[in-house]
Amino acid sequence: MTFALGLAFSGSLFAADNNMWQASGSFCSSSALQPENTAPSPARSSGEGIPPNGATRITADALDGQTNRHHRASGNVIVERGDEILNAEQIDYDQTQGLVSTEGAFTLTRSGSQTVQGENLQYNLNERSGTAHNTRFDAEADGRRLQGSAENLHLHNGKRYSADSVKFNSCRPGDTSWYIQAARLDADNEKGIGVARHAKLVFGGIPILYTPWADFPLNGGRKSGFLAPTLSGGSDGFSVELPYYFNLAPNYDATLSPKLLTKRGIQFNGEFRYLQPNYSGSLHLNYLPHDRLSPHSNRYRAIFQHSHRFTEAVSGGIDFTQVSDDDYYRDLHNITDTATSVNLNRSAWLDYKHHLAGGYLDARLLVQKYQTLSDDLGNKNPPYSTLPKLSANWQRHFGNLALSVHGSATRFDSSSKQSGNRFVFYPGLQWDIHNSWGYIRPKIGVHSTHYRLNRFEDIPSRSVNRTLPVMNVESGITLERDSRIFGRNYVQTLEPKLFYNYIPSKQQNSLPNFDSSENDFSYAQLFRENIYSGSDRINAANSLSLGLQSKFLDKHDGTELFRAGIGQKYHFSSDNVLLDGRIDSTPRRRSDLILFGSGKIHSDWYAESNWHYSENRRTTERFNAGLRYNPAAGKTVSLRYKYSRKEEIYNGFYGNLRHIDFAAQWPLTPNLYALGRLNYSIRPRSAIEQSIGLEYKNPCGCWSLSALVQRYASGISDSGSIRHKTAFFVTLQLKGLSNVGSNPYKQLHLGIPGYTKTNEVNP
Repeated sequence: MTFALGLAFSGSLFAADNNMWQASGSFCSSSALQPENTAPSPARSSGEGIPPNGATRITADALDGQTNRHHRASGNVIVERGDEILNAEQIDYDQTQGLVSTEGAFTLTRSGSQTVQGENLQYNLNERSGTAHNTRFDAEADGRRLQGSAENLHLHNGKRYSADSVKFNSCRPGDTSWYIQAARLDADNEKGIGVARHAKLVFGGIPILYTPWADFPLNGGRKSGFLAPTLSGGSDGFSVELPYYFNLAPNYDATLSPKLLTKRGIQFNGEFRYLQPNYSGSLHLNYLPHDRLSPHSNRYRAIFQHSHRFTEAVSGGIDFTQVSDDDYYRDLHNITDTATSVNLNRSAWLDYKHHLAGGYLDARLLVQKYQTLSDDLGNKNPPYSTLPKLSANWQRHFGNLALSVHGSATRFDSSSKQSGNRFVFYPGLQWDIHNSWGYIRPKIGVHSTHYRLNRFEDIPSRSVNRTLPVMNVESGITLERDSRIFGRNYVQTLEPKLFYNYIPSKQQNSLPNFDSSENDFSYAQLFRENIYSGSDRINAANSLSLGLQSKFLDKHDGTELFRAGIGQKYHFSSDNVLLDGRIDSTPRRRSDLILFGSGKIHSDWYAESNWHYSENRRTTERFNAGLRYNPAAGKTVSLRYKYSRKEEIYNGFYGNLRHIDFAAQWPLTPNLYALGRLNYSIRPRSAIEQSIGLEYKNPCGCWSLSALVQRYASGISDSGSIRHKTAFFVTLQLKGLSNVGSNPYKQLHLGIPGYTKTNEVNP
């Protein structure tokens, strides 16, 4: 099976007698590798260099025979021809046929990287073919290594070989933690294909997988066959998935993966991928005909993605996702997929990028709809569909002067809200005055929007316009000085920044809101002209934003180690346009305050903090703080606190978010690591996510084992309490082969800051 032989190894075998595969060395400790279990040593040469092309050199203690006929050599025999060297105690050499026969032990090295040891070799030097018994073999090529043993080894033409009663793996010399055992192995280096019959994957002396027949690539290429099965468990019972890979062509492949879920039923999964010079894409299908834990039947997910380059200037693509029901992700996927899969995208687009009229044009034609999934309470708020949207941006530079024009025409459609067309035209002119330490960028523009709205229920159809001038000036300087802190040299920067922005106030509640929302408040947002995304809402502005940040850079390579800053916006008149378009009656003279800092604060310590304070409400809107100790790869401990007003705490539940998040990865022994995470909500009191696990890598680096248990909030029950799900991941990774089990690394990287895979800690 491809799973066992993953078999990205190039060609020739390497050998060791069967004693190498006994349990005494099966789990490899640094002291377990005895000399008899190491790889066979390469054959020694005579030291006289490579013989002339086609010539054979024989060196021995005693040599007799007839010239050009037959020779017999004994005692420290060395036979050299081309890149082949043979060592034995006694040989017979038939020069007329190029046939060498050894009695007793021998060592044969070919191409400098392939070594075979064994008994009673019959080898034809002309054809590079022969047979040996009780062999050990070892080979390295293209960064891949193969070692093993065979009862009988048959070499053919220097390009093909076969072995009987063979055992092999890709570990370090003498490490027999796991291996593939097969009744017969046939390999063809020209075709790059190997075939194993009656093959078993043996781990720790215990067979864990078997196949009567398997073919596999010898050179790391792709080959049809079974992949490693995936095993997992959790609230929905245990699951077993057995993928079969189809190598249809060099640029096409497919995978069919039937999956047994013990509590739900049988799920059929498939993937098809294609790659051409001008286009590529994939199709994913998941189908569960009968789910015993759900009232839904014929549950499915379909994902189609395609990108296409038609010409140098024109490209396009499709991104389509569809599921059978609102509960699909909650029932059948993890917490990460559930949280990010509320509005499933279905879109197609064409892009045009080209030089035009001395400038550069970037245009897009987009058609987009969504499948919106409801939360546990049945709530959903589907966004507008764009059917279609044509947008374009054109820019041209005249020295330091840049002329830009943005335009778009969009049809917004909805079955539950007023539909309509929107046309946007926004030309602007910016002057960039700069030198090595500072800049000033004045800008002037006019934002014009026209709507044609359809009749909706009791609301009549109508047309409405909005035109607003936009003027702003952005400026900043960067100052540097040498600094020394805690005995280390840095370059410290001081970067003050000013941004004046003017947009007149205009009531906009007569306008629809197709695609606008308020951007998250941040340091960068202080220096943008509009606090709203999209084009339906434009804030009023007569304001000056002030910001100051400082960075600490490594003096030698310029790497940023730490940055901190503070910023606020001062209003000369009220910024009073609300998201619903009304004019706010509450005067606002100062915007919210933002403070932040993040980076390395000491040798192995990292910190981050972000504080968003509302001047209007006189309260904290958001506050995040975190501290991480990370002295080396595989050693990390972090503690984070997060507060936010009116945010989704977990799926379907909103309120004031207060989370404490503790995460760690730490070695218990040089090769055993513990890891865990607790993400806890203070109000309401509940664990949002809990994870605990162990990772082990054997000292020789030939295999590693990871086990992780995860419990996470998945929604709200009918009684209003938090509902949890559990998942269990076990991964056995064998060097050079596929993983056996379910891979938790994505969850670990997201949940544990500074997490490093055990295999990467001790490569």
